[in-house]
Amino acid sequence: MSNTIISFTAVEFPNQKVMDETSEILEKEMSALADKLRPQGMIKFHSSRLFLPEGNLMRGNWLEYRDMAAFEVCDKIWVKNGEEFFEKYGEIMADIKFTSYRGQVVQDWS
Repeated sequence: MSNTIISFTAVEFPNQKVMDETSEILEKEMSALADKLRPQGMIKFHSSRLFLPEGNLMRGNWLEYRDMAAFEVCDKIWVKNGEEFFEKYGEIMADIKFTSYRGQVVQDWS
């Protein structure tokens, strides 16, 4: 089994307006966050627009970490960044739902 740890966060938006408003914010903030995470063992970070039935708006953030130690260090950075992020943008983000999942890579067919 691989040592690689994955993290997937689903971000559900209440409507298109909120999704559009947050897109620029997320692009700026996530780029800066990735710069902090890379040296600590993050090996992949991408965000995707998920294709869902009409009316459901969701993005997914997929991250990979070198190993559990890297994940644990990066998770602390995520927590701190999240607190700062919601201080700045909490009003805009009030109706957005975040659901996070963690796991370990068992097989890789890439």
